Amino acid sequence: MIKKTALRINKHFYYGWIVLVTATMAAFFSSPGQTYSISAFINHYISDYGYTRTYISTIYSIATVISGILMIFMGRAVDRFGSRRMLIVAGIGLAMTTFFNSAVMNIPMIFVGFFFLRFFGQGSLTLIPGALVPQWFEKRRAFALSIVTMGNILGNLIVPVFTTIIIASKGWRFAWQVWGVLLLVVFIPWVIATVINKPEDIGLLPDNRVALDENETRAELERMELSSFSLDQAIKTLAFWAIGFISMIVPLISTGMMFHFYSLMGTKNVIPEQSAFVIGLVALPGLVSPLVSRWVIDRYRPRIILLFTLFAIAADLLFMLTVKSVIGAVIFILIYGFVTSIQNISINVLWVQYFGRKHLGSIRGAATVFAVIGSAFGTVPFGLSYDLTGSYSTVFVSMAILAFGGMILAGSVHQPVKK
Repeated sequence: MIKKTALRINKHFYYGWIVLVTATMAAFFSSPGQTYSISAFINHYISDYGYTRTYISTIYSIATVISGILMIFMGRAVDRFGSRRMLIVAGIGLAMTTFFNSAVMNIPMIFVGFFFLRFFGQGSLTLIPGALVPQWFEKRRAFALSIVTMGNILGNLIVPVFTTIIIASKGWRFAWQVWGVLLLVVFIPWVIATVINKPEDIGLLPDNRVALDENETRAELERMELSSFSLDQAIKTLAFWAIGFISMIVPLISTGMMFHFYSLMGTKNVIPEQSAFVIGLVALPGLVSPLVSRWVIDRYRPRIILLFTLFAIAADLLFMLTVKSVIGAVIFILIYGFVTSIQNISINVLWVQYFGRKHLGSIRGAATVFAVIGSAFGTVPFGLSYDLTGSYSTVFVSMAILAFGGMILAGSVHQPVKK
């Protein structure tokens, strides 16, 4: 039924755009598992149960590491069962997790809640769209992947304020329940109605190229096979590890910073209501990322882009040391949001550009481990910096040094040759 509907729609415009809309929705609905959303609940966990910030950070980190390691299996499941089935599984799993989080009472329950939020939300609903969209686009791949990030952008802009308002009026438990209902009523039905794993499943080719016959479709699949690395082949290349370690840096910084954002802003003379506004601005520069990505990624070599973004991130982190007001915080977050948006899109393009479409689920699953582990270890140094020194200056200097170090890896990134 869905395939017939897709072919009818494709007579008027490319069905890949519908798939792209769904992938963007998936990125948005990953919000309950993203740090920018979870951070709204952290102060309530600390005040309600009396845990220290470092303790909660450590629990969050452990849960994130375990969920990140298991992303390898989610990636293999995407290759085996398809993005459609796994989006449904991840969406339902995240909905059940939000209901569970509305009932947490102690550290074991909070740990389990953190684990499944990170596995289904931050992990799966980020991985799967990243594997689905490149199946449908080649020439416009950078543009399409940048559109997917719009889901994260809207999440960053809307969700912190939305969640903070609900918590203030109805309590944090009710806020979790709202997200569960939205996932089950809005997201899951849309996925069921729209997602097709790849254009070849309905006799099309990427970018709406029409296959003249089955032989042309078969030839396209053979070309995809020849140009694609398996996961075993990919992990033997320097490019895989270089890109992987670079992809850890932004999640490491972002997760630690966003997890403690309201506390961080307090040290900069920014009140909680203003903090909820500022944290959303990190995504605002991403509104222009589709236009910028088409121009930048198509024009410059990947390692040049990575060198520039890593240098800019380091400089921005050092600038944060001088911030003492909401205006300075806004300038910092806008620069950070713009630069990290370009870097994330570049890395997403690199995975498929360097390693092909055939085993993209498995490779993205393994690649997600880098990002999730980066996320996991970000919270602890930020928590320790505050608990030990009463400020976040030490950790910001450390993260700037790390970004400068990432520039060495960026210089080693080259197109791998399949053997």
